[in-house]
Amino acid sequence: MTPLVYLHVGAPKSGTTYLQNVMWHNRSVLAGQGVLYPGDDPSAHVWAAFDLRRTFFDGQREPATIDAWPRLVDEVRRWDGRAAVISQELLASAFPDHVERALADLDFAEVHLVYTARDLARQIPAHWQEDVKNRAALTFGEFVTGLRDPDAARSPWVREFWRMQDAAAVLERWSPGIPPERVHVVTLPPPGAPNRLLLERFCALIGADPDGLDTSQVFGNPSLGVAETELVRRINLATRDTVDWPVHDVYVKHDLAQERLTARAGATRIRLPEAYRPWVLERSRELAGALAAAGYGVVGDLDDLVPAFPGTAATADPGEIPETDVLDAALDAVVALLGHCAEERRGDTGGPSTDDLLDQVALLRADTARLVELCTPPSPVKDVVRDLSERHRLVMRARETYWRLAEARRTHEAGK
Repeated sequence: MTPLVYLHVGAPKSGTTYLQNVMWHNRSVLAGQGVLYPGDDPSAHVWAAFDLRRTFFDGQREPATIDAWPRLVDEVRRWDGRAAVISQELLASAFPDHVERALADLDFAEVHLVYTARDLARQIPAHWQEDVKNRAALTFGEFVTGLRDPDAARSPWVREFWRMQDAAAVLERWSPGIPPERVHVVTLPPPGAPNRLLLERFCALIGADPDGLDTSQVFGNPSLGVAETELVRRINLATRDTVDWPVHDVYVKHDLAQERLTARAGATRIRLPEAYRPWVLERSRELAGALAAAGYGVVGDLDDLVPAFPGTAATADPGEIPETDVLDAALDAVVALLGHCAEERRGDTGGPSTDDLLDQVALLRADTARLVELCTPPSPVKDVVRDLSERHRLVMRARETYWRLAEARRTHEAGK
């Protein structure tokens, strides 16, 4: 019997990380149901996608990606069960030559394309903050302005959004020679739906039993809040020319952003501001209509892709975030990182003792609370910041970075 391969090609921020982690943690259970989730590492599918596309973040080349695609395909070819799943959202932006190679390599199987889709009102903010984690420096306003006129947009981040998030275009690019009945759109449930509904829809497609899957150890890819995203965006501006991608990847994207800033209590979610809603609603209806016209199989409902915009939902425009909120996030981040450094130095006799470092953390945390409390008019903000910077080298460096950015902005504005 010809094996089935479900090739899950996107989209980013549509529950892909959650589904991939469910499959990774339940490989043996899925195998018992006749479904292979290949790879000997949780990152095997992302390495394979990078290898297929001959690319990597920030123009770098990661050794782990070399021959990762043929290794994954070979494992699928050796599988004697009913089906296999290859899942990586970065495949959404593949070019026609990448698609041709992928389908040629999988010609021993009956390939089914799968695309998980979420409404644009949630996708645009989520995708923007994900780009910021990956070193984009566009403001939210610049990003959305570019999305509305992609032909005129110069930013590669804008062009990449539509290469990944235009479901109809992605599936058309990936489906030469594949009949519509083997192309599937799984829609993300609207806000408020049961948490397991996306998993149940995906499992119904691939023929797996969701009730047998353990999700207790599974994590998704949480988004940053408004202030946290703006902080990372400013870090990108300040470090772009001095910090290489591997350092940014470990310390900014993963350690700072994904581990620490996403865990901040009380973070304000990024929601689409009202000014953008009419255009997003029109574009969403166009995308849903294009999918319906293509005749693809739908698991869920294409109406899920048309945002409802509940009137009671609070919105936060990332372009109007108070400076004190960004400062609060920055100092919380410094405190968290100092605490991490203190733990790393435990038992190290070559420098300050752990107790000394933890005392410094406690002092800085107290100063953070004082600064946030005082950073509202008409308090003497400059005096407070100056006082902190004289006692904390990291705060002084933050002031120096601010001065450089402010001077660059004044120079730019003067040249207009």
